[in-house]
Amino acid sequence: MRLRRFWERTQPDSRPAAAGEAATTVPGGALGEVARMLGLAPSPARAPVERASSTHALPRPALRWVGSDGRIALREFHIESDADSVCAFQEDTYSLNFPDFHFTRGFAQAFRHDLLRATLDNHHGLFVLDGRASEGGLVGFLWVVACENTWTNERYGYVNNVYVAPNLRGQNLGAELMLQADDFFRGRGIHRLRLTVTAANEAATALYRANGYRVTRWEMEKELDA
Repeated sequence: MRLRRFWERTQPDSRPAAAGEAATTVPGGALGEVARMLGLAPSPARAPVERASSTHALPRPALRWVGSDGRIALREFHIESDADSVCAFQEDTYSLNFPDFHFTRGFAQAFRHDLLRATLDNHHGLFVLDGRASEGGLVGFLWVVACENTWTNERYGYVNNVYVAPNLRGQNLGAELMLQADDFFRGRGIHRLRLTVTAANEAATALYRANGYRVTRWEMEKELDA
């Protein structure tokens, strides 16, 4: 019980991150490993199928051309070339979901660290929309995680982060990323998917509903008088 209380005190928010938020869904580090061993934290799911040669290989061709003109590449994320752009995306992502958010250098460094950890864990899938041929750089990002609840043995997929550049929204690129998430999880034998979205983010909510997501749980808030 003491270890459980210590674990809970060291985890300020144990819920999965909202879609578009930065926090990973699986605790890391030595404390996370101990917590998983004792059943205090969810463990990453074991991949039920043999993986392709690339750690995060696309289930379809390793590079897929998308967009209205077919010139934007959906490909795997590479930490060396893509991290700066993906970290920069988070200022827009977080501001959409949290009005009081302030993007700082420290936040960017922490998010880059999370990205690096995810690339080393084959339960995570990270993909980018690369518009170098037509748009001059990365224009989108997807981060998905295969999870397992150690209490219930439930395996599920979590959509952790979705982003499309503002000037390219409304062109079905978000739908392409959601299809990529479906393929990633289906290829691992996972058929229940989850995500979290801020209720006021109507564009994201519309995208997820259009791709078959429905509300199954409510997170409720209240403001206390000062």
